[in-house]
Amino acid sequence: MRLLRSRVACAACVVCTLAVSTAKADIVFCNKFPVEVWVAIAYQQKNGSWLSRGWLSVETGNCYAFDTAIRVKTFYFRGESRSYHHKTYFWGNGKDFAVWERDNFQYYDADQRVLNSTLKSFTKAPDAAGDEISATITFPEDGGSLVELH
Repeated sequence: MRLLRSRVACAACVVCTLAVSTAKADIVFCNKFPVEVWVAIAYQQKNGSWLSRGWLSVETGNCYAFDTAIRVKTFYFRGESRSYHHKTYFWGNGKDFAVWERDNFQYYDADQRVLNSTLKSFTKAPDAAGDEISATITFPEDGGSLVELH
């Protein structure tokens, strides 16, 4: 009987662990566009200031989480493609945030130009139903972007 109780308790621990691990609030970017897309995001911090970060390289056919530690209700994103048919494609429309085009960056007070940054347009993702958003943003083969909330 004691062995059965410990097995039941062990099984309950496994179920609880699996339930917690699947309740992740990730922001994932998928690329179906014909060339690599670099992604930047911006989000409001708890003190009300804005943070912008980039660049996450997403090769065609791949999906990557931007940062699994981010816990926000919503965010903004920008995508920039590698040259394709002699043109660079951009995803971003609505609100400007600071970016650095030459390398990776992390800017505080990013709703204004800071340090060596330039202001570029970002698209707002939908708000989460709860406290933390879990979403997948896909850059389709023909352009545009699709946002799916989880």
